[in-house]
Amino acid sequence: MTSLPMQHLGRLLALAMFLAALVGGGRDARADTAAAQALFDAARQLMAQGKYADACPKLEESQRLDPGIGTQFNLAACYEQLGRTASAWSTFLEVAGAAKAAGQLEREKVARQRATALEPKLIRLTVTAPADAPADLQVKRDGALVGRAQWGTPVPVDPGKHTIEASAAGRAPFARTVDLARAGATETVAIPPLPAGAPARAAAPPATGAAQPTSGAAAQPTSGAAAARPATGGAALAPVAGRAPAPPDRPLTRRRSKGMMVTGIVLTSIGAVALLGGGLALASTCSGSGCDSDSLDDESLGYLDEEEDSGAEAGYALIIGGLVFAGVGIPLAIIGGRRVPVQPEKKAASAPARSPELVLGPRYAGLRWSM
Repeated sequence: MTSLPMQHLGRLLALAMFLAALVGGGRDARADTAAAQALFDAARQLMAQGKYADACPKLEESQRLDPGIGTQFNLAACYEQLGRTASAWSTFLEVAGAAKAAGQLEREKVARQRATALEPKLIRLTVTAPADAPADLQVKRDGALVGRAQWGTPVPVDPGKHTIEASAAGRAPFARTVDLARAGATETVAIPPLPAGAPARAAAPPATGAAQPTSGAAAQPTSGAAAARPATGGAALAPVAGRAPAPPDRPLTRRRSKGMMVTGIVLTSIGAVALLGGGLALASTCSGSGCDSDSLDDESLGYLDEEEDSGAEAGYALIIGGLVFAGVGIPLAIIGGRRVPVQPEKKAASAPARSPELVLGPRYAGLRWSM
């Protein structure tokens, strides 16, 4: 009775771990959706109590975990209540664009109306730079890079303090902080020409062990035997570096199994194509019946009818098949393509056998050969 080789056990274990990771990924997605819903409900309660400063971070995290038009609309409303006019205005416009793409015309209309109402209250900040600004001039607003296309353009910002910084190689940096509070105001921060002000390079420290002169006289070179031995009380001469040893020969390697690697690549490719086809099939099904379940508020929540048509069934079948093919193909490609050293006994076995030799002695004669 023979036991299963350890390498096969390792392959089976790797395949099991990969499939477990796929299942765990689905569980993580469901956990994110549940957490997003809990955060959304908590934020709605805080908004009802007027605690918008606590509600906005929860809505931001809910939107990050499970993006939705309804969550984004409530986030824009929360920004508006906090007085973050620019953030609310831009978020309402994002909601309008997403609602238009989803065919939710009423929600698009409401979002655009809210954004239009905020426009007169927007505070705009303009950053200008000199015409002869260096090519490597970098401008930042509150730590975020401001591209050259934004220079000279009024950009809506939230009320409060904003810091403008400018820097370039070999020049002194520039920084200015402005406090914007008046609704509808426009502020301009002009970056002046940056004067040359590169920090001086520090002098290189003397080499460790070098003899330092004890007087102002320059050290005189020596020759002959005097140069071979150190002076009394001075530093010892550094030994001459020898030639670096030659690197050891790299061991011969080969792929563990080229056939297994090619099989894994083929299975992985089939799985990727199946996943793509399943996703397209589900997307076409959703575009036909409508898959958006987000709502504008609590009173307008709706439910989608669950329908099992041939397109959805084919999409799910392709996705499941793609996961199976990829789950089998990826470990096979990794394990088969791994390079392993060639064993010495295998190299010796591949050497040609020696031919027999005729041996003659004073009292005997015979043939000798090596195995």
